[in-house]
Amino acid sequence: MRRRLAVLLMVALVPLSGAAACGQAIEDRARDEVNKQVEKGKQRVNEEVQKGQKKLEEGAGQVQQRVEEGAKNAKKQAEQVGQDAKKAAGDGQ
Repeated sequence: MRRRLAVLLMVALVPLSGAAACGQAIEDRARDEVNKQVEKGKQRVNEEVQKGQKKLEEGAGQVQQRVEEGAKNAKKQAEQVGQDAKKAAGDGQ
């Protein structure tokens, strides 16, 4: 009787251990999938950050170019005003 009870108990526990192993495999598979999705998300974020940095650099380059052009124009205007002032001063003498 005890032997039979022991066998029945073993038979009852074997599927439970198999279910636990199957559950662990499902958990591992789910964890792997989540990790893959997280990595994809990180890559996407990095790509967007790089795109943003590139746009900022391009914009900064354009601003720098405009500043240089403005400085050139201001210098030309200052020189022209200086020349006009010299002419006016020379005409006045």
